[in-house]
Amino acid sequence: MSDRRMSNAITRARRGMALEVVLLMLVMFSVIVLAGLSAVTTISRTSNADYRGARASYAAEGGADDVMSQLDAAMQDGIINGEDIASVQRPVVSGYRMTQSTRTTGVPVSRTITSGPFAGLYSLNQPIDIEVTARDTSGNRATAVLSVNAQTIPLFQFGVFYEGDLEINPGAPMNFAGWVHTNGNLYLSSADVRFQSNLTTPDSVFWQRKDANNRLNGVRINNAAGTAVALRFDSRSLSDPNFKTRSQQDFNSRLMSRAHGVKPLKLPLPANMPAVTLVEPRVAGDNAMVQDVKMAWKADWYITLDATVFTAYTAADSNNMKANFCTFLTQERSQGLALPSADMCARIFKPRLDAFYEGREDNRVGAMLAVVRPDLIDIHLDTLRIWSDSAPASRAPRIIYINVINDNLGDTRRDFVSVRLRQGAQLPASRVPADTGGLTIATARPLYVLGDYNTTAWRPAALIGDAITFLSQPPNPNMDARTTWPSGTRCTGSSAGWCDVNQQVADMNTARPTTINAAILAGHSATPNDFMRVGGAQQYGGGLENFPRFLENWGGVTHRYTGSLVSMFTSRHALGLWGSGVGGTYYGAPTRQWSFDVNFRFPERLPPGTPSVGTVLQTAFRPLY
Repeated sequence: MSDRRMSNAITRARRGMALEVVLLMLVMFSVIVLAGLSAVTTISRTSNADYRGARASYAAEGGADDVMSQLDAAMQDGIINGEDIASVQRPVVSGYRMTQSTRTTGVPVSRTITSGPFAGLYSLNQPIDIEVTARDTSGNRATAVLSVNAQTIPLFQFGVFYEGDLEINPGAPMNFAGWVHTNGNLYLSSADVRFQSNLTTPDSVFWQRKDANNRLNGVRINNAAGTAVALRFDSRSLSDPNFKTRSQQDFNSRLMSRAHGVKPLKLPLPANMPAVTLVEPRVAGDNAMVQDVKMAWKADWYITLDATVFTAYTAADSNNMKANFCTFLTQERSQGLALPSADMCARIFKPRLDAFYEGREDNRVGAMLAVVRPDLIDIHLDTLRIWSDSAPASRAPRIIYINVINDNLGDTRRDFVSVRLRQGAQLPASRVPADTGGLTIATARPLYVLGDYNTTAWRPAALIGDAITFLSQPPNPNMDARTTWPSGTRCTGSSAGWCDVNQQVADMNTARPTTINAAILAGHSATPNDFMRVGGAQQYGGGLENFPRFLENWGGVTHRYTGSLVSMFTSRHALGLWGSGVGGTYYGAPTRQWSFDVNFRFPERLPPGTPSVGTVLQTAFRPLY
């Protein structure tokens, strides 16, 4: 009995222990399950927090990009100022409260651009920091700082700069050293043209003429090693990514298009104001931004010519016209600078009615041939220089602007009023002996340059006008037919060199070798449409090779040019089309020895009043934690 009871007791004890073990195991399992659930919840919450944090970071980065796009739009006027920065709008990202702070850091510094499509040029650099914070409804927050550089680039650093489409199709060999940029499309076709520096466009590159279905195989571009490589592709044959890859492969990316992120470079003008504003006369309503761009407001010698002088006297009374010419000029000088006396004025500025036959302008009305002879204000730069150099501190000009009023297209005696520069081989000395000085001459009218220019003692120089025409070195300074001159220099008959007396009919003078050292900013004659887009050949505008205009037979004669070729608009007064009407026989093309003036790579050697253009470039990005 007792053994059985003991056995039953032990059995009950074991059954009770088993229950306890089971319960303990259930508790332990529950703890493990709860711990697992807690870990999963923690991981989920952490992952969710990381996810929300990452989204906030992306929102902040997107907001910074939005602000940069606003600055980029503001830079389309060529400059970033305090008003632009103050007007930056807070970026909007759905689901986030956004804040932004945009500020300049330090003062603008002139230095070489080290990155981006324009690396190698120098600019006035204004560093700007964009700080954007994004916060969601759960309190997740992220901040991004984007550093950008607002770059203001002097125009005459470019060997060639065009606002619109740029066509380069020379028939004669051309070897061009200097950066080539256009804000439009770039058309290249030639049997023999070589580019030694970069070519950039924010649009497309076409290995093709714009006016007709014609493609020549002689376009070569130097790679980084200086080896000329033939162009064999364009924006039509390759997509943007492939264009970029091929450009790197062939030219070390010295040919850049929109595929490389090239942006337009614009003048600092108000929105929708055309670039031709740069050459227009002063207007009382011009605001500060416009005044900063217009050459007329930059001028320290502002001259207004009343064109009625050409109708006030008969053709036979030219001596009285010359004697009284300065009474038809209104002259203003800034900074208290001196004006020439009446006698000296009459020696510097002289009128010339119906000066010569302008073959290209005869063609401007197509089949209806209208004889055009410019009515000129001749500026005798040798006389101006002698007067200025006698007291440079009070007389030396830096920027001369010539305005013309009261012209009349219906009156042949004042229908094509233009400016001509004569005897400009040596320019006036600077006001301060230690300064390089220089002279810029600007007008909204056609500008003619007679003979060598800025060749005796180099100074920074610029020629700005509606169109620029080069007339070759004359056989004598007065370009008359006097027989008292030695026969070798007489301006008679078939003498080589420009002569007004001889150029009164369609027969072309034979040119003499001539050298020009000056930047050029002028209008050009444009090809109206891309033949491929409109389905037919177009009237050729003349391209870069005919941007500086000619009127003589230059066949076999060398025209040497060193400077910078800039065109911001199409001509508005010199409307004669290249090669139209009489088939372009008003001139014969010269042997062009053209190159960029390397002096313009230094800010202190730029011509007075050099215009600038601008762009915005990202330089750094960093998140803030």
